[in-house]
Amino acid sequence: MRRKPPVALALVVSLTKSLVLLVVVALGFGLIGGSQVTASPGDDPPDQIEERSAVIEKAMAEHECSVSGFAAGVIPRSALIRRDERVRQVSFDDGWAVLTGDAPGVLIAVCLGELAMPRTSGVPR
Repeated sequence: MRRKPPVALALVVSLTKSLVLLVVVALGFGLIGGSQVTASPGDDPPDQIEERSAVIEKAMAEHECSVSGFAAGVIPRSALIRRDERVRQVSFDDGWAVLTGDAPGVLIAVCLGELAMPRTSGVPR
């Protein structure tokens, strides 16, 4: 005849299984661990990587951006994406399309700042 484990032990085992499954699923969908920006060794010299980071940091400060989102009820007005090796500010809807895979690029952050008007110098955003 099999003995039943104590209720506390069965609960701990069940919770541990659930936690492990949750972590595996989150890792599989890229929700935890790693970052969205990936690079292979030797792709870019270190000074170009730092320059790109400086460009992203400047744009994030200028447009009040966050990589993790905002409080409930706060609606972003624009987004920063990387497309064709350039960082661009786009509408929130365009950023959402990038996130869902309906548009090319990588979503970097969502922003509170309005979408800037296109520059007249011909430099694409």
